[in-house]
Amino acid sequence: MVQDLPADPQTLLMAFTTLSLVCLLLWIFARHCGIAIALLLGAQFWSVTLGTQPTALDFGLSFIGIHIYPIDILTVCALCVAIMRVPWWGRTAPAGLQALLAMVVLTVWSTLQGTATFGLQAAGNDARISFWHFLAVTVYLATAPLSASLNRVVTRAWLAAAVAYTLLSVEGWANRGLLAANDYKWVDGVMVNGRPVPCGAALVLAQAAMLLLSPRPPAPSTVDPPTGGSSDLGGATSAWRVSGRRLLAVVFLVAVILLQHRTVWVATLMMALAWWVLRPARDGRRFVSAGAGTLALSLTALLYCVGTFGIIGDRLTASFEETQRTQSTFTWRVLSWQDLLDVPRSYVQWLIGTPFGSGYERFISGTLVTVSPHDYYVHIMLRLGLVGLLALLFVYFQAWRRLARVGPAALGIRIVLLGQLVFFVSYWPSPEQAVLLGFCLWQTRVCAADETPCVSLATSRKSDIDYRSGTLTGVQG
Repeated sequence: MVQDLPADPQTLLMAFTTLSLVCLLLWIFARHCGIAIALLLGAQFWSVTLGTQPTALDFGLSFIGIHIYPIDILTVCALCVAIMRVPWWGRTAPAGLQALLAMVVLTVWSTLQGTATFGLQAAGNDARISFWHFLAVTVYLATAPLSASLNRVVTRAWLAAAVAYTLLSVEGWANRGLLAANDYKWVDGVMVNGRPVPCGAALVLAQAAMLLLSPRPPAPSTVDPPTGGSSDLGGATSAWRVSGRRLLAVVFLVAVILLQHRTVWVATLMMALAWWVLRPARDGRRFVSAGAGTLALSLTALLYCVGTFGIIGDRLTASFEETQRTQSTFTWRVLSWQDLLDVPRSYVQWLIGTPFGSGYERFISGTLVTVSPHDYYVHIMLRLGLVGLLALLFVYFQAWRRLARVGPAALGIRIVLLGQLVFFVSYWPSPEQAVLLGFCLWQTRVCAADETPCVSLATSRKSDIDYRSGTLTGVQG
């Protein structure tokens, strides 16, 4: 007599396939960090391409009302591998590790409380994108093995993502036309926003531009050039590469302007200002560059006033004027933040936050609103409390402080940290930003290991580090 199976064969087959896939992914995340980074960035690009929702494509599975997406599976694998690395962190722990782990502990506690009070679906959906995805990927990259190849992997993967988002934007403009920020258009029976990619993708472009414009690190004086090789530094090939990087950076910046995400505009402006202030420059060259920038902006403004930019200028003007209206999105967000923070709370809730799943109900202009705060700092304050907010800021402070010791070599990654802090004023972090923050924390470990020089994101292939012997060996390529 054949006993009944505990579930139908299709469910069992799906469960077995998922388990096998998770085991394979765990092996990849543990042994091949480069492939794991490509999977994380690729999963996010996949969701943006489909345009379905800000998480990722539905993987076809559900558990107690929670759909499982590819990015969820990748996040679980990243967190498991990061936890397995705990015994080997030792003295090479990334900057702000204790604060990062404090955020993880608070997230676990808040998730458990929310699950017990509001159910797994409400607590899980509230926590997974802005907290679990962000923290798991950040800890995974921050604790990755010290290897010079990781510099090259992140460099190429990030630039590939930026190029992919640029091409996706061009394809969107070709199909929809260039619309203002708050304009919508019917495409194949679906109402879509005039901006072809979301704000997080636009930030990737801005950060890629800043990284490409960052100066090359100076060659260490203690490093002897390899025998039998020739250096192209200062030659025609190097000049072509510099010009190519600058041209690609300009393309990214133009795309950022046309995408009309105002928060990314502000973040890009702050990163550009930091780049101008912190970049090494000879006497007088800083003022010359400032004068050239002012002249270029004045000429651009003059051309705009005479209508040279045509419909593009009209769309950009409409997007800018929207921020000055009484019913602008920025005004809506400020009112939203005030209402959420004015809710009565106990001292304990102010310190460690309220459980996930407790909701974000508030009334704005007489309308009930239940979406997230659209401010990561407020979001953390509500769910992880003042302790969680201070922990996040301490992570960035420690990373900035350690990278500042390196000098010009770490200029690019210091600038992108500043861009993230500005971006968090209006949005939550995407998995891409977790990759970048984790990489910045990983770089602090590189700098701390035997006090070896840090490698710039845009120029990492110029040197390889033998971490086992603690020596730096130059590799011309």
